[in-house]
Amino acid sequence: MEPVTNASILVVDDEVGIRELIARWLVAGGYDVRTAASADEALGRVRADAPAVAVCDIRMPGRDGLWLAQHIRQDAPETAVIMATGVQDIGSAVTSLRQGVIDYLTKPFGRDRLRDSVLRGIEWHRAARDSRRWREALEEEVEARRQRLGAALAALTIDCDQALDGLLTAVTLSDRDLYLHAYRVAALASSVGRAMQLGGEDMAALERAALLHDVGKLAMPEAVLRKPAPLTAEEQQLVRRHPQIGADLLAGVPYLKPAAALVRVAQERPDGLGYPHGARAATLPIGARIIAVADAFDAMTRPRVFRDAITPRDALLELERCAGTQFDPAVVDAFKTVVQRQ
Repeated sequence: MEPVTNASILVVDDEVGIRELIARWLVAGGYDVRTAASADEALGRVRADAPAVAVCDIRMPGRDGLWLAQHIRQDAPETAVIMATGVQDIGSAVTSLRQGVIDYLTKPFGRDRLRDSVLRGIEWHRAARDSRRWREALEEEVEARRQRLGAALAALTIDCDQALDGLLTAVTLSDRDLYLHAYRVAALASSVGRAMQLGGEDMAALERAALLHDVGKLAMPEAVLRKPAPLTAEEQQLVRRHPQIGADLLAGVPYLKPAAALVRVAQERPDGLGYPHGARAATLPIGARIIAVADAFDAMTRPRVFRDAITPRDALLELERCAGTQFDPAVVDAFKTVVQRQ
């Protein structure tokens, strides 16, 4: 095995001869190798200093390798786990692959098979480590942007709609499209609110919330919002925090507190598959349900980085298709009436 890395490898096997042979092969390959004779000893070593890769025998006295693999996943999620097994344990090894183990070695195996498996484990470990660092960088950027938004809010006295426009102008200076989107959504939402005969206080909250429904997105990293490709699951999870971030910022401003309650749930859905909390229709205020439809319509009829715009007619058909799941059917009906009059 040619020296390729000094990555740390933990070898776990209760048979001393096998354990020492694997360790010698890995040391000859340039790896930093530690060994353990039991699952408990191995887990202690992992918790003290997590290795890049753990090569674990399945059958050991006491707790077995599957137990160890499960606990490594919990305590050291960046450690790649490779199971070593006899022919009689193939079923257990295959099961382990579905539980986060990246590979399994069938005994007896040679140097080349071990080398290939360990190299795959190191690649997996590096990808997991890089993914964590990326998440941490995104989280740091979100927090920095959130603090800047909070400072902008604190610097302004917002007690009328003119001051609200000043806030929106200030925080969207670098994103004119977001400013225009806010006013288009507010105009659509206001028309639907009147068509559905909302009262004065509800209309005021609706109009302000529609203007500010995306304010939490200003805390999202540009690399995520402008990504010219589908978001990863982790990036989607990050973006799904924006309604809560926006609502928390607005809730501290008395003039905007009623609007904040709508902003918080404007991305929820009647079927409970929305975000940030998965609330269902019965708990969603009518204003939030109106904003959801107006926002979706405007988004569909405007081009995005990763897709073209669709026609208003096609957008209305999509709203109808999703009525009862993503959107409130009564709001969709009112929205259609309003748009078709324009």
